[in-house]
Amino acid sequence: MDQKKTVRPFSMKDKIGYTLGDLGCCFTEQYRAMYLSIFYTLILQVNPFHVGILLLITKIWDAVNDPIIGAIVDSRKATKGGKFIPWIRAFSFPMAVLCVLGFVNVGNINYGLRLAYMFVTYVLYEALYTCVNVPFGTLSSVMTDDVSQRTALSCYRSLGGTIFMTVMVMVGPLFLYVDNQPVAGRFLMLACICAMLGLLCLQITCVWCKERVEVPERPQGEKLNYLRVLKEISHNKALLGVMFFSLTGMIGASVVNGLNTYLYKDFFGNVKIQAVSGMLSVLYAVLSFAITKPLANKFGKKEWCCMGAGFAAIVFGILFFFPVHNPVTFIVINGICYLGASGMQVLIWAMVNDAIDYHELQTGERNEGIVYSTYSFFRKCASAISGSLSSFVLGAIGYNVTAGAVQTAGVVNAIWKSYTGIYFLGYGIAVAILFFVYPLTKQKTAEMLTELKARRAAKESK
Repeated sequence: MDQKKTVRPFSMKDKIGYTLGDLGCCFTEQYRAMYLSIFYTLILQVNPFHVGILLLITKIWDAVNDPIIGAIVDSRKATKGGKFIPWIRAFSFPMAVLCVLGFVNVGNINYGLRLAYMFVTYVLYEALYTCVNVPFGTLSSVMTDDVSQRTALSCYRSLGGTIFMTVMVMVGPLFLYVDNQPVAGRFLMLACICAMLGLLCLQITCVWCKERVEVPERPQGEKLNYLRVLKEISHNKALLGVMFFSLTGMIGASVVNGLNTYLYKDFFGNVKIQAVSGMLSVLYAVLSFAITKPLANKFGKKEWCCMGAGFAAIVFGILFFFPVHNPVTFIVINGICYLGASGMQVLIWAMVNDAIDYHELQTGERNEGIVYSTYSFFRKCASAISGSLSSFVLGAIGYNVTAGAVQTAGVVNAIWKSYTGIYFLGYGIAVAILFFVYPLTKQKTAEMLTELKARRAAKESK
């Protein structure tokens, strides 16, 4: 406790440090999410169905791996450097190396060996990423127990991903393609840059972010009952609501990343027009960052997410029936939808922290690692489904991966229908789940935190 009391108060340094941590994770994970399947299909010329199967199998294993890592993290005692920060510091380097290896051009080797190389590098990277991301995600729950500060951390965390997506959407299409065709060496070069910058950001996070909330140690000799904790989690309505809300919402939103390049390349006929979207996204990101916290404080996290994501679902439902052929018009409409849906993306991490508190309210125990990693399990299931779904969709509509191939009108139209239709269903179902399942309204969240504060104070007084 004496060591905890000497830690500096929560400050802007923590917020920036946490932003850099998310940015560091995004440098490798989101770069892969945006371009690895494109690299597989257009550079390595692997059948989209095979890519989809690979992504599905590896992501499901990666999701299963999350609760295992979470349980290991929970079972370890805190060291002088903290309970979660040492994991980030140790595993961020090998994670960066595996990110680079994933973009090595092995297109000249046997097709079976090509698939094997893809599988091994994908599985190893995701295992190392889990060892970084689960402790990083859990870190915010022990940096502060103040609800306003946690909302701020969730906003600042989303800022890291926004910064990356803004830069990458602008730089990626301009750098990776020459005459509308992908260049293998540039994918590898950009992977190296992302890996080094990601490693640097995560190391800064380990220095600037501090663990302040005392995590009670388990009595000596008492082992973590993993099955019992999972049973308790199955009754945590807050976590269930967040998990399934995120699962369906991510499928709707992530399919945009999976089909985005093909939409601009084939539907609009110019992949570099994506750079315009990247430029405008700077404005949308700034607006989103500025409005989300005040709106969440005013209406509540659940309430604002339902309103914003519901608006996005309605707009994409209309676009499904009325295609927009002017790319600039589409970019503007999509950006406005982003403002509506940004509450879901920005506040999700604060809602996970609330679910951790809800677990403590129900059981009297804080199992941050397992609770967070259980959420991460479903999030990665969503990533697996959405990532493989994009590849399966391309295969189902007959997308031709041959170098320089021109797609038929039917394929081009099917890309638009898939893009808008899946997004509409994902957001629509997500809103319904959040509204009917997730119990923590603004009022109930305040009541929960007051009760927990009283319980902790009573324990400390004994």
